[in-house]
Amino acid sequence: MNITRENTGDMTATVKIAISPAEYTENVNKVLKDYQRKANVPGFRPGHVPFGMIKKMYGTSVFADEVNKLVSDALNNYITDEKLDILGQPMPNMELTQVFDWKDEKEIEFFFDLGFSPSFDLVLDDTVSIDYHVIKVSDDMLDKYIADMCQRFGKMGNAEISGEKDVLNGEFTELDTYGNVKEDGINQTSKIMIDIIKDETIKKSMIGLKPGDRIVLNPEKASGNVTETASMLGISRQRAESLDSDFSFVVNEITNMIPAELGEELYNQVFPDAGITTETDFREKIRSESEKSFIGDSDHLFMHHVREKLMELNPMQLPDTFLKRWLIESNEGKISAEDLEKDFVKYADSMKWQLIENRMIKNFDVQVADDEIKDFVKDRYLPGWRNMPLTDNISARLNTLANTFLETKHDEVRRIIDGLYEVRITELIKTKVKLVQKEISYEDFVTLDAQKH
Repeated sequence: MNITRENTGDMTATVKIAISPAEYTENVNKVLKDYQRKANVPGFRPGHVPFGMIKKMYGTSVFADEVNKLVSDALNNYITDEKLDILGQPMPNMELTQVFDWKDEKEIEFFFDLGFSPSFDLVLDDTVSIDYHVIKVSDDMLDKYIADMCQRFGKMGNAEISGEKDVLNGEFTELDTYGNVKEDGINQTSKIMIDIIKDETIKKSMIGLKPGDRIVLNPEKASGNVTETASMLGISRQRAESLDSDFSFVVNEITNMIPAELGEELYNQVFPDAGITTETDFREKIRSESEKSFIGDSDHLFMHHVREKLMELNPMQLPDTFLKRWLIESNEGKISAEDLEKDFVKYADSMKWQLIENRMIKNFDVQVADDEIKDFVKDRYLPGWRNMPLTDNISARLNTLANTFLETKHDEVRRIIDGLYEVRITELIKTKVKLVQKEISYEDFVTLDAQKH
């Protein structure tokens, strides 16, 4: 086998692979003989079909398969042995590769176009300053969080007049087109949560009601959801889909949530075993936990700044013509030449950032262990399992579920791995560059983040 390379530009080359008959004939005949042993052809005993007939029946496809294997292995080994840092994947050059007949048993030449990754020295140290926005929870936001917690941990009570967050308990009665009670119509005692009603006009009609009051409404219009309508009226989804009647609803009872009062009982419900006894400590604990929950948002904006800065400090030129061709062919018709030309800067920037990420992974030995991937999958099946006392049976079951997921959900596993690498890279960059921490309110952060995206 003879492999040569000719540079066709500063960042492109064409590789020629010449294969002699001696290199492919033996493999082709070996596979065909295996076919001969297993072939079941009418008129011949198993294993006694003439080799010439097998060759005529399967020769072309076997030849193509075996030669493609040889060429693919040769090309991959050549790229590895020569330590070529290629961009994308090798592209077959169909203009130079000639059509051949496998029956001729002569030397065959294949040509592949390569694009090379640009060379650059990664700049990633404390000479690089990047803003990191720390989101601070204001007193107003903190008050809203506490009000929500008081509501969440409150108790149900009765109300004399309905408010926008109350629940109406009452009786639905189906009406005919004249507004009278429909004979053999639907009659159901049920509840309506006012704050989930989609139609604003109907929602307003439910506020200010007292027990005994009556309103007329269309349940499907009120809920905006067939499943919720079916549940509200105690009927099947199929029947709810064809239902268009108005209903009378008579209020029997109004219930509401009475907010919990600030005190040790609430503090222990929200933060069990934290030992909080004062409102001041409770507020600071909520503030601290809330600000921790914003770290992911801060990291996301930080990485946007990182990307801009590192691409500025690590400029590179790509083989644009090769890259455009590779993007079109590798996406199998999903991207047109016109669309690619219009958005090529975005594609090119994405490729440049990927090259920078790959260089960081290589230079700093960034790794994601198999156990981390498996543990991430376990989190999906049993959130909080890491802090639970697990029996051997549950542990074995979790491992089985995780292994099955990894073996079958390849695309999703790839996304998980990419996400874990993104976390690793973010952590790495934080330790390498100079972080310029800037405190910012949540409202201002949202505005800033929107400007960057």
